[in-house]
Amino acid sequence: MRAISSISFSGQLEDKITAAAENGFDAIELFREDIIGFEGTPDDIGPFAREAGIKILSLQSLRDFEGLTGAARTEALARAEKFLDLAQRIGAEMLILCANTRADSNAAGALEDLRLLADMAASRGLKVGYEALASSRQITSVTAAYEAVKAVGRANFGLVIGTVHLFASASGSLEDALATLREIEPKDIFLVHLADTPTTRIDPALIAASFRLFPGQGTLPVAALYSQLVVQGFEGPLSIETFNDQIRSLPATRIAEDAMRAFHLLEETHARGAHPRSDVQAPGLVEFTAQGEDADDFIRLFTALGFAKTHENGAVSLWRQGQITLALNTAARGLAHSIYLVQGASVSGVGLVVNDMPLMLDRIGRFHGEAVELAEPYGLARLRGPGGSVLFLQPEAFTPGSEFTATGAKPGDGLTHIDHVAQALQPNLFLSGLLFYRATFDLRAHELRDVLDPHGTVHSRTLVNDSAAFRMSLNASFGAGTTTQRFLGKSGFAPFHHIALASDEIFGLAAKMEPQDLLSVPANYYEDLALRFDLAPDFIARLREGNLMYDRDERGTYLQLYTRAINGFFFEVVERRGYTGMGAANAPVRMLAQLREIEAEEALHLL
Repeated sequence: MRAISSISFSGQLEDKITAAAENGFDAIELFREDIIGFEGTPDDIGPFAREAGIKILSLQSLRDFEGLTGAARTEALARAEKFLDLAQRIGAEMLILCANTRADSNAAGALEDLRLLADMAASRGLKVGYEALASSRQITSVTAAYEAVKAVGRANFGLVIGTVHLFASASGSLEDALATLREIEPKDIFLVHLADTPTTRIDPALIAASFRLFPGQGTLPVAALYSQLVVQGFEGPLSIETFNDQIRSLPATRIAEDAMRAFHLLEETHARGAHPRSDVQAPGLVEFTAQGEDADDFIRLFTALGFAKTHENGAVSLWRQGQITLALNTAARGLAHSIYLVQGASVSGVGLVVNDMPLMLDRIGRFHGEAVELAEPYGLARLRGPGGSVLFLQPEAFTPGSEFTATGAKPGDGLTHIDHVAQALQPNLFLSGLLFYRATFDLRAHELRDVLDPHGTVHSRTLVNDSAAFRMSLNASFGAGTTTQRFLGKSGFAPFHHIALASDEIFGLAAKMEPQDLLSVPANYYEDLALRFDLAPDFIARLREGNLMYDRDERGTYLQLYTRAINGFFFEVVERRGYTGMGAANAPVRMLAQLREIEAEEALHLL
């Protein structure tokens, strides 16, 4: 059973129930606070949900109940009666009980209280699900909660496992978490709460309270836990439960869509061994849209980088070099032109090479519901991505067909292939976009990295395929003055802000380019480089002369140069020598240099 907790949503309870039902959820858990704003009595909630096509799984959550004495215990028992009555009125089958967090609770009378609560629930035909919390006084681990469940010994009293709490109690160890699961009989598990976290390197109680994500949006191996539950024969309800203001800022329907996408990701990851899935193999065709002087700007930059116009079809020209194909679309109608009217001169589509097109199209239609259309004149399938961005699906590297006329022009040889692409997203779309790419194309996500911009912080996640032949960076910023947010301010919800091109001889390419075509690197960068790395002075001098940046990791070195920006978009040229990263250490310097250009241009417009 696929379920979702109402705490994961924004909006009114009616909207949450409707969104969950319309997106295929079997059940919804209701937080007590959501009932307050319902337009009707609690008794009307069950019929409303049934009419929508969804059941009420549980009432969340009775807290600070067991192990108290005196007046506090009397009050807790009275409160439990009311919670059970409310669960019955809303048509829930279970009441969730969180382990007591009060400092004055003790283990001595806790089991007696838990048995009493189970009996009170049984008289109403209800179950009780018991969940450990990292912040609990006595029961801080799944193992301890399970021991309590066994000791209570009531058929209607079972275990609730939260993936975040499970990892917290296992000190972040997947092996320890799996070992804990193996010791639990599936019949004793009443419910599993699925959630992810951005990192495990902060306090577990803080993660559990404020930073839960949908599975696939964070770094926890939730899919491995899901697979273990399936292997053990667990057939009970699985419910997505997140506490996250960034997720809750989205409309209820989008949240439900993303939550169901997370379920599909878990299910497909589990089935992948027996049923291989289509995977993105490499970047493909990149389409640009521009008009007039903007188009001329792109042509000058393409030419400076060594591209040649090898084919054309009316308003669409193809610019090629190595394995790279850039399309410049100057048509005054069609989707690319619509994007131009919204974003200005920009990337209007990015191609993704997949190894099994029929399987990919079938999965997109069945699981994710996106519409796929034919993109002319390329003859490629076109999919709308996060924020309305355009993705072309290619069965192989793009080869111009008979609809294009060859020009006979010969491209240069300084660039070989696309190294990676980078997309900027509005902050409220960042997590949703991340899940879209992970679930749709089976990409792996690296841990969140914060990059310092002169006017704020840019949040970045790198996505890669199994072979790392495809790399993609997703970026977002809450700072209004950052280069990322300024770019978004002029270019829309989710534009691609740069494309990185690979070179085998970056020094030679840099020497051929005019200074006005390159981003000027601050002179003190090279002074700092000498402090960071033990590099020969003449090598640093060569870097300075070419406006090149340098980084290295344990596997090798990385050279970078950046072009000037056109309406915020720019090219990066890279040369990898075993290096596996994305040059993140140099990103703050690049942003600083771009900010200087942006502010200089803004100053000119004020004159």
